[in-house]
Amino acid sequence: MSKYCSNCGTEINEGVRFCSECGASVENNNIQNNIDDDILIEKSLNQPNKGLRISKVLIGIVVLTMLFFIGKSFFLSYDSSEKSFSNTEQLTKLAGKWHDPTAILLGDKDAIIILKRKGEIITGKDKKGLFEVQITPFGSNNYQAIVKAQNGESDFSVHFYEEENKLVFFSTLTKSSWYLKKIK
Repeated sequence: MSKYCSNCGTEINEGVRFCSECGASVENNNIQNNIDDDILIEKSLNQPNKGLRISKVLIGIVVLTMLFFIGKSFFLSYDSSEKSFSNTEQLTKLAGKWHDPTAILLGDKDAIIILKRKGEIITGKDKKGLFEVQITPFGSNNYQAIVKAQNGESDFSVHFYEEENKLVFFSTLTKSSWYLKKIK
């Protein structure tokens, strides 16, 4: 077996007490018996244990999965301050008699528009047949409407203000708005 000088790395024969290159004492210095053996030992120490690595990965996956489901259940159980949206409830609020207090729509403040629920929509018209509407809910007190009036057919966004019993129609195309008031 060959020995090497720990000071300069020169190969030293057995039985020699001093290095022939640097003069270092072989007895006082830690002599490496076999560099190849040391390299193999070092490689085996640096190589991670595959079983341990797999265990760490599995533990990480389990922890992330648990966090996902805990977060999901927290998010789903979070109580929103906004009331839940119910088509039936929303449509029932709109059914009844309405009028145009400004006379913008029909030119008559006394004209009555009757809104009726038909399935998942509200339909309505006046007695003279000058105005027809189809209203579909899409959110809490928010609706889409198709209006047929004297000046043609248009799409409107509609919002119902419960406190005032007011149904406001907004046209994004013409930037106009008008409203109906519910008759009690």
